[in-house]
Amino acid sequence: MKRNSILLVLLFAFASTLAQEKTQYFDADWKPATKENMVYYRPEPKAVNGKYLFKDYYKSGKLQFEGSSLSKTEDKFDGEVKYYKENGKVSGISMFRNGILNGSVKTYFEDERLRQEAIYKEGTEESAILYTYKGTLIEGNASQYDLITVFENDQRVKQIIYDRDPKGIRQEMYFNDLKAKYYGLDGKLLGEMVFDLYGNPNNGTMIDFDFNPMKVSATHFFVDGKEQEVKQL
Repeated sequence: MKRNSILLVLLFAFASTLAQEKTQYFDADWKPATKENMVYYRPEPKAVNGKYLFKDYYKSGKLQFEGSSLSKTEDKFDGEVKYYKENGKVSGISMFRNGILNGSVKTYFEDERLRQEAIYKEGTEESAILYTYKGTLIEGNASQYDLITVFENDQRVKQIIYDRDPKGIRQEMYFNDLKAKYYGLDGKLLGEMVFDLYGNPNNGTMIDFDFNPMKVSATHFFVDGKEQEVKQL
């Protein structure tokens, strides 16, 4: 009888453990939902190395998110977290500290090319780089060139128009300095232009480019806002 009693106690303990492993269900807006109407679900987080590993899944069972939290009941993430498309490709990577964005935050296009990279400090965005690639639809039109735009404290400070290689042929605009730099196919500097407060060319060399492929089409020379010479190619 004693042996049977011990076995019954063990079976009861095992059943109680299973009952405590609760799964949460969410709709498309991440609001609580029933199992029948859910779009995402989250099994009970597991204790790993002093933290709690959260994993969210699509209804299909594919991984949607993973990250470690300092709390078992709250999304107080600490360290790297990853987001996934349902096809398994990474859609985003963020760094947290004590539940607050702190460090690099990256998002990706469907083909896994980088879309945006931002730097956060204590939950506040300090800088960001946006990437647009040739062929991307912008206001209904396909972009003719690759583009990198740099922001600091929500202010656009730099923009690079290029063709595949951001260190090759390109145009760099520096908005705070009212300046542009132009580079050729070999990546060497072709000229610089300083603009006036209204965005008009003032002093230096300004390059016009054709696209598909990107190449120099004309060179303009300005002195004190007056064009001195233009060379067509």
